[in-house]
Amino acid sequence: MPSGSDCVRRPVEDAALRNLQLENLRKAIAELDVQGQNLLSLRYSGELTMEEIGQIYGISKMAVSKRLKKLHEKLGSSVS
Repeated sequence: MPSGSDCVRRPVEDAALRNLQLENLRKAIAELDVQGQNLLSLRYSGELTMEEIGQIYGISKMAVSKRLKKLHEKLGSSVS
């Protein structure tokens, strides 16, 4: 069980950690190939559905889902 001092919030340290994680994420995205970057951009910046992205690329919604999952795994390992 954590002691009382372990439970104390540390907003400055938490913010610094979030900033470091964001910077690592930006670097990892920049290292992706163009298609990976475009796929993430369409999904999150463009807010397109997987079906809409599939229509753009001429692939199924499931294929889009699998590609996004692989990208998330790759980016997750880069950030942690």
